[in-house]
This record gives sequence, structure tokens and C-alpha cells, in this order.
Amino acid sequence: MTGARPGTAALHRLRAAVAGIGSTILTVVGAIAIGAGVPVFWLFVAAQVYGKPGAVTGPVALLIGTGIVLSYWGLLLAGAWVRGRMIASRERGPRRASWNRSMRDARPGPGRGRTDPVERVFIVATALCLIGFGVWFFAFAGAPVPG
Repeated sequence: MTGARPGTAALHRLRAAVAGIGSTILTVVGAIAIGAGVPVFWLFVAAQVYGKPGAVTGPVALLIGTGIVLSYWGLLLAGAWVRGRMIASRERGPRRASWNRSMRDARPGPGRGRTDPVERVFIVATALCLIGFGVWFFAFAGAPVPG
């Protein structure tokens, strides 16, 4: 006997599938929270500050825009910090700068360079925001293109 129990490979595939589905769900939820949660939060804050129905004034629009930009900046810093901790825990030995590598060092080709969860969340959030803005702009904005 080789020592492997029957069904071990199937159990391993099942665990990998569950981990992949869980990672996908967390990525989509995180992307929606980042892509939609930040602007909605700042619209809520502006509504509480402004307190009147009607058109938004310049200072309120400035508050919304500045709040969104600073929130995304802070989220990117936090994501970079988390990603740096994740990468540092996986690496062994000293880190080499990209300019200090040999030309013979193998670079990851298509499909070999895997992304980490933090990177996936920001990629999916950006894609969802672009698609959502495109749908809103062309379908619901009310004559967005002069004609």
C-alpha cells in the first residue's frame, strides 16, 4: 500500500472547491462594500450635514468628493499593508529587488502568477464600479450624450 486512503484526492478537491467558492464570495462582497459602500457613506454624511432638500451646493459636493478620495486612499494604504504582511509571511529568505534579479530568473507566465485576495478585491471593485457607472451613465442619467 502507498499509505494514501481512498477518497483522499476527492476530499482534497472538495476542500479546494469550497475554498475557491468562499474566496470568490468574499471577493465580491468586499468589492461591493468598497465600490458602493464608500460613495453611499459619503452621500449619507453629506445629507446629514446639508440637511435640506434640493440641489447640492459646491461645499457639499466638495465634501463628498474629498471624502470619497480620502477614503479610497486610506483603503488602498490598508490593503497594501495587509498585502505586504501576507507576502512577507509566504517568502523565505531575503527579498530581492526587481532590478537586482538575474535575467535568467524565471518570470511568471500567463496563469502562473497568482493574485492574492487583497489584489482581487480591488480589481473586482474597479471593474464593478466601471460597469455600474457605464450602465448608469447611458441608461439612467437622462440624455448624457448631446444629440
